[in-house]
Amino acid sequence: MRITILAARLVAAAGVVLLGSVGWVGASGAATPGVPYTDPSAVGYIGLCNQAGQQITSGSVTTTPFVWRAVSSEAAPKGYNGPSRTATLTAYLPLQVLPPGDWSGEQLTASSRYSNPANPMAAATSKDVPLETFIQDFPPQWDGFIQLRMFLGAANQETYSLRYPSLDIQVTGDTWQAFGGGPVNCNSGTSESIETVLLPGATTARDKGAGSGSDISSGAGSGTGTSGGSAGPGKSTGGSGAGSSGPGGLASKGSGSGARPGTAGPATTASSTTSHVPLIIGIVIAALAILVTLALLITRRRRGPDPLSPESASGS
Repeated sequence: MRITILAARLVAAAGVVLLGSVGWVGASGAATPGVPYTDPSAVGYIGLCNQAGQQITSGSVTTTPFVWRAVSSEAAPKGYNGPSRTATLTAYLPLQVLPPGDWSGEQLTASSRYSNPANPMAAATSKDVPLETFIQDFPPQWDGFIQLRMFLGAANQETYSLRYPSLDIQVTGDTWQAFGGGPVNCNSGTSESIETVLLPGATTARDKGAGSGSDISSGAGSGTGTSGGSAGPGKSTGGSGAGSSGPGGLASKGSGSGARPGTAGPATTASSTTSHVPLIIGIVIAALAILVTLALLITRRRRGPDPLSPESASGS
């Protein structure tokens, strides 16, 4: 009898352990069928839209831009759902030897202001690059997969990267195919990239008539976008979309993809140069004074002692 009771207790304990393990896996996010990895920080998914405002799940890696709009299935959290809210779409390279938080990636869009906090949106423009550019920088290594992530920003806030919606896509030849995810309403709001403000000629899907809903408030891109190391656990992209590196290795794009590294660069450089002009002039004057002094000393030594000096008089 005692043996039977002990066996029953052991079975019950094993059941508790098993249920606990299943609960932990569920909290971290179940694996998407066909995708060889999981990301504990991924919550919800991203839907991709074309210029006509239709959701797409596949396409060519050479299409410019990669997509015209990315929509999150998750609402913006408190602190990131105010008037200055922004969203940025990024791509990451899955690696078997590293956890998702240490993967490297790049921005696919600049920081975008959007109208509906229930569905954050990142907008691309005609100035953004195709997926092919990311592939050239980070060739897919794990079964051809690339992970897309959306990071949120707001004025005076760090980039929100504790949790983020994601979408896994697989690249085969010149095409990409989405795995997992779900339906989104590409027209549940509007989104405007900071590139439309900073770069002449940049057009968005909205410019072509796609999308509906309330318009975005003025001052597009005034928020802090993704903050340079906050794209992924610790990548941040600036309000203008100029992100650089962070713990997850987000690299800013330097290949003509919108408001990346310093659209306002020339003005900044001119201001910096002007502020250093007095210092440069002072250094030049000091250098000239030193050269004149050295020249006088050398000339005096060559001519010998001054005949009118006391030493010359005593010597004669």
